Amino acid sequence: MKIRSIKILSIIMVFLFLAAALPANEVSAVWTRLFRRASSLSQKSNIMANIVEQHDRDMIPVLMEAIGAQVGELENSGDVTVRLQTVEYTKMVVKELGRLKVNEAAPFLWQIVEAVDDPLLKGETIIALGKVGARQYTVELNMMLRNLNFNFGNIQDQRGNEIVAFSLVPALSRLKQPESYSPLFFASTGWYSSRSGVREKAGQAMINILDDPTEQLLKIMEESKAYDIKLATLSAGEKSGANDDNKAALAVLALRDGLQSSAKNPTEKALLKNLRVKALNILETLSVKPEEALKYMDRMLVLYRTDRLYDIDEMVDLFETFGTFTSDESVKAQTAFLAYLTDRKESGRVIDLRISKSSIIAIGNTGNPLGFEELTNVQYSDSWESSVKREAKNALGKLNK
Repeated sequence: MKIRSIKILSIIMVFLFLAAALPANEVSAVWTRLFRRASSLSQKSNIMANIVEQHDRDMIPVLMEAIGAQVGELENSGDVTVRLQTVEYTKMVVKELGRLKVNEAAPFLWQIVEAVDDPLLKGETIIALGKVGARQYTVELNMMLRNLNFNFGNIQDQRGNEIVAFSLVPALSRLKQPESYSPLFFASTGWYSSRSGVREKAGQAMINILDDPTEQLLKIMEESKAYDIKLATLSAGEKSGANDDNKAALAVLALRDGLQSSAKNPTEKALLKNLRVKALNILETLSVKPEEALKYMDRMLVLYRTDRLYDIDEMVDLFETFGTFTSDESVKAQTAFLAYLTDRKESGRVIDLRISKSSIIAIGNTGNPLGFEELTNVQYSDSWESSVKREAKNALGKLNK
């Protein structure tokens, strides 16, 4: 066996010396014959190492022959050394098939994914599936990532799971199927460690797959009970290429959920506040001002009046958003709240200056003349501070006459 190996290696060395003078098709034919004559895994590995260095599409038939034969050998590997050699050899073939984008290799690649436990080989093969454009396995790859996201299966080897997940992300990104958006989204918010890079890469892949993922995000928002997932959903929509109408629809749904839910602990309370504030900030910046949003914004005014549910910072954010909604319905809600503040002030109650000024500035920013009466009432009131009256005067100057 050693003598035969030496002979094979000698032939390889001679061939490498002479190959430069041979036509390309003859070179590939000689490599194919050498590969077929190899009797040991070591010999095959040496020959294959030279084959893959060429990145030559004329070598696809021998690569296909190699991967087809290797599928049946993976489960029959002997001792540890042989298994390691088998894994490395298979990875070499798999990577080259992916590099050359050999679509017809997809069934063999998928068989390897199903057959092996080694995370590095499994991951390399998954990446190759993406490179060869194996869209017929998108459903299976999506399910694999979904199971990893929720820690189904072997949770003893979390590092191995991260390796496989990290491979699934670029594979699905290359395949660009809309149904992959959801598993990639949950990978971007999943349990994976920061060092693995899974969450960051998944976030980038989501953008690559869909310009407008509103349909998927609305579904996730509706179905998820976790506030952190709702917040991540809203952030994903904000970063997406969706138009303002669709971003507004998602923001309105987030604002609704932020109001209807009740926090069980301080963490949930903070998440709900962040959800509401982010939704308001998005609505403030969009060119579209959906009337449906006003229902929930007005609800916040009512809940502040009755139960003081929101802190000053959140109310300021609310008024800044109100100032961009110029419709009559918006201004009616705002002036009703300002009238409430004025009534309390005239009855001797202490009103936070940030609340009163933010309310007045918002009405002025709408430019809607419906705000005239209440702003004038503030300007000439004996109860309001001078600084508040000045804000009312400034706001009156912004109204459309």
